[in-house]
Amino acid sequence: MSDNQNHGSNGTPMSRRRMMQLIGATGVATGLAGCGGQSAVETETQGDGGDGGDGGDGGDTPTDSPTPTSTPVQVDSEALATIQELAYVTNQAMPVLPLQEKLAQSFQTTDDWSVPGKDSDKLQLYWPTEWLPRSGDWTKKEGADDNRLTFAQWAVPQDSQYNPWNGKNFAEPRRMIFDRFMKYNLATQEYSGYVIQDWSVDGTDVTLNVREGQTWHNGDPVTATDVANQIKLDIYNGGSLGSFVVPEDMNKLPERVVAADETTVEISLQEAVNPDILLAYLQPKYLVAHEGTYGEYVTQLDEAGSEDARSEALSELTGESVPEPVGCGPFQFEDADTQRTLVTKYDDHPDAGNINYDEVEYLYKPQNQGRWNSLINEETDGSATLFMPSNKLRQLPDSVQVSLIPRHWGLGLVFNFEQEPVDDPRVRKAIAHVVNREQVAKNSGAGTNSKIAVTYPSGLTGEFNGQIEGAWLEGVTDEFQTYGRGSAQTEQAAQLLRDAGYEKNNGTWEKDGEPLELPIKGPSGFSDWVAGANTVASQLKDFGIEAQPKMLDTSTYWGQDYSNGDFVVGLQGWASYNQSHPYFHFQWLFDSWDAKNAWNLPEEFSTPVLHDRVRESESVAPADLVESLTTAEE
Repeated sequence: MSDNQNHGSNGTPMSRRRMMQLIGATGVATGLAGCGGQSAVETETQGDGGDGGDGGDGGDTPTDSPTPTSTPVQVDSEALATIQELAYVTNQAMPVLPLQEKLAQSFQTTDDWSVPGKDSDKLQLYWPTEWLPRSGDWTKKEGADDNRLTFAQWAVPQDSQYNPWNGKNFAEPRRMIFDRFMKYNLATQEYSGYVIQDWSVDGTDVTLNVREGQTWHNGDPVTATDVANQIKLDIYNGGSLGSFVVPEDMNKLPERVVAADETTVEISLQEAVNPDILLAYLQPKYLVAHEGTYGEYVTQLDEAGSEDARSEALSELTGESVPEPVGCGPFQFEDADTQRTLVTKYDDHPDAGNINYDEVEYLYKPQNQGRWNSLINEETDGSATLFMPSNKLRQLPDSVQVSLIPRHWGLGLVFNFEQEPVDDPRVRKAIAHVVNREQVAKNSGAGTNSKIAVTYPSGLTGEFNGQIEGAWLEGVTDEFQTYGRGSAQTEQAAQLLRDAGYEKNNGTWEKDGEPLELPIKGPSGFSDWVAGANTVASQLKDFGIEAQPKMLDTSTYWGQDYSNGDFVVGLQGWASYNQSHPYFHFQWLFDSWDAKNAWNLPEEFSTPVLHDRVRESESVAPADLVESLTTAEE
């Protein structure tokens, strides 16, 4: 899964609309749904411990892995009240039904490699496979013969390319070839410098200081111009950071993002922004925009005198395929064929001295089964995240350790608000009362502890450490519906359907003589999502609703049915993965491309009021409340 993708919350340079236009049958559609069973993206949480040793005792299942912990984000009372209000709107209006929260399984082999123990927070830098080598925490053991670290990739290697603004098959080895702006520790919720060595946020003025002494793989120095180019190209291509920098006039971008000198980038914001939110957009960016490769596109876009001229320049950028990149990371592109990509160590990288092996290869493994077998047979040396059921986990050799990494998102049911019967909130709530989320989590987790049932369908994450009740909803939990978390609440569901005009005949709910039908579409390649959908459908059928899972080819689902709103109930992540701040989850739920175009959510909802100091009327535009969080003081 491409991390320059999904919910528009991780600094993605690719606009959702543009991604949907491009994706079609390219096979990168796995990048749009998140890690339902075949992908991976980036950033979030865990606990203490680990001394950087050989990885501990190997092949335990996640059942034996420690439950991750997390330091809660700190917000003031005004922001907390707004967050609780948005959670209440979600709980009462049910724009989506959150089913479970995901703990990603991360794999590291320990026979030839020294890695942190599975309970170390060093593994909570998403992705472990790209950060641990840079810091010297994934090294070759003394005496080991293997001089090559081996991972897997989804797309055919020689069909992959390295232009992130193209959107098609942004190659997996990017993780070693390019460096990110910053690190983010998921356990401590702390940022630390990388390409951006230091930074400051003072009102509307943002200053980024670029790491000195770093070079591109062709020998050019990495400069502030490259970083400014990256930010500008992301914004020109619809990246979310643009809503803070140039929300109305793209012509002002050249004067708002400036390379002040060789190592300093200055950004002028439209208005002051919550620093935690701003940094979350900056941190995951890969530095790809080498001036010698992409400078001409920046110039064209900066000098475009009209929207048509800008669109033409952007079309050229997004149509450019880059099969052999000029990178800036600790490994440089060597070659690619139909089965693998090979990258070799770039000795002039500042962290090259931490790495005691010469090569990293990425093998073409387009299916979960192949990836499972590669780990079982020790063909690959690890995987950042991969869902593996318990029967396969038991086949792992003792040399493979399994860690858990909270993702702050998970599988949910999304409803198309332009389709009957789910346009009726009573039907959506009835579904929520019937679905036993604990059973869904158990079945989709397939014998692991990698899925946790959502307690309060509210758009808030933190089930793994009690953060929802203990922090976000402290003092107001009694106002929230749990619906059918651990058992079906059939009488409540039946009353809601009767209120909506349905009656039950011969075990089936009907209206005007027609049965209540709920086709559930999803991506067939996400094995844990398929198991979850089957469980939901079975529960609804037992209640008398004719629910039918319709699992489609992964690229067909994301590139056609989902993106075109061709579904009644669909499968999708219900939160903005890897972010613990609720702003990102509610922005995804109420103000994302998906919410507006795939789910067809209305701008306003009518729900009871939780905090009258936040809103006085039962009519509420959630996106307005979400926007207010961007300027709330931390």
